[in-house]
Amino acid sequence: MEITVKAVVISEDGQVLILKRAKDDSTNAGKWDIPGGLLEFNETVEEVLKREVLEETGLEVEVGPVIRVSEFAKESEIFKKEKRSLRYIAYCQGNTDVKLSEEHSEFAWLKIDEAIEKFDEKDGFELDKKNTIIDAKKYLEMQRTQDSLKRLAADFENYKKRQAQVQKEWAQFSNENMILQVLPVLDNFHASTDHIPEDQKENPWVVGIMHIQKQLEKILEDNGVSEIKAKEGDEFDPSIHEAIKQESEDEEQESGDKIKKIILKGYRIGDKIIRATRVIVE
Repeated sequence: MEITVKAVVISEDGQVLILKRAKDDSTNAGKWDIPGGLLEFNETVEEVLKREVLEETGLEVEVGPVIRVSEFAKESEIFKKEKRSLRYIAYCQGNTDVKLSEEHSEFAWLKIDEAIEKFDEKDGFELDKKNTIIDAKKYLEMQRTQDSLKRLAADFENYKKRQAQVQKEWAQFSNENMILQVLPVLDNFHASTDHIPEDQKENPWVVGIMHIQKQLEKILEDNGVSEIKAKEGDEFDPSIHEAIKQESEDEEQESGDKIKKIILKGYRIGDKIIRATRVIVE
């Protein structure tokens, strides 16, 4: 029994390589063919494919999947032995300059449907080559469909992530108006608690007020609100600070000034400033 191994060679732009047998070939002279040959002793399928394609065309290929397995009974006029055929896809990347061996007289890179039309036999070994290219077409179409589905799945995952982020941002910013109404209440607490005499900080009423203040701060924190950290002596930054008074010789100057006093705390939700820190600069 002989095993023949042939390949539908595909270029980077999706064209198929077919070869025409020499006119003096002992079998199927002058007919179109695809690269390949007999599996020899102690040789793997991948080795025989790469070897045969290189010998017949001068091209180096990467062997892809098997796409067809065929069986041919012994026929005295054509085959002296039973034949089994393995048909693969092989990918030619880069150089597509074909250098024919003596086995073939002509070659063509064709679109896959054009290549199929070159094989017009109705049965036998030649029909199998046509069916091999048809199977290659089906495989490539399936591969493109799978790639499209993978891209759609990836796009859908990205869409879900974007939607989750949008919902998260919406949840943060939908409460912005309510938060802006709460901030003045918290400001009033700070205005009171920041100036409590040391000897009164342990009084029950002071402890109660401080507890309420911390509750308000925790509510804001749980809603993604954070304080814009600032202290006296920091550089004035107009992106996060609002100068309500400037105690310097140049009243027009803003950048490079120092914060002299913090009048009102600033807050942000995520990266969004909902209220700038109000300061006096010098």
